[in-house]
Amino acid sequence: MKPGAQVITITRGILTSPAQAYAAFTSPEGWCRWCCERAEVDARLGGKLHIYTDGYNAYGVFQELDPKRAVAFTWVGDREPPTLIQVLLDREDDGTILTFQVTGLCSELEWAAIGGFLERTWGRALDNLKTVLEGMES
Repeated sequence: MKPGAQVITITRGILTSPAQAYAAFTSPEGWCRWCCERAEVDARLGGKLHIYTDGYNAYGVFQELDPKRAVAFTWVGDREPPTLIQVLLDREDDGTILTFQVTGLCSELEWAAIGGFLERTWGRALDNLKTVLEGMES
């Protein structure tokens, strides 16, 4: 991550369909398989998202829902500044290229304090997503 940048981009090639990857972000079962203990998901534009795991809560609102291409939602986690999450799904050969972008909706100072943590945390979460989705395909 560049100093002062307020965008993190993480890409993963996953041996799964875009539909399976999309469902991981738009259903409670999908979230709970790879990211959290409980999830409340109202997958419609303006619908709310609540993720809970091990004493951590995050809330969001869906901004974009395109089952063949993208999901976007706001994200405000405990003790974190607000961000916008954009997930792009591109079919490639036997799988999906998932591009995950986190945009800080906060000051540069707040971002400087949390950006590296978010990059590591989301990177580990997306590694888990890849493992889970590829395990479902076998």
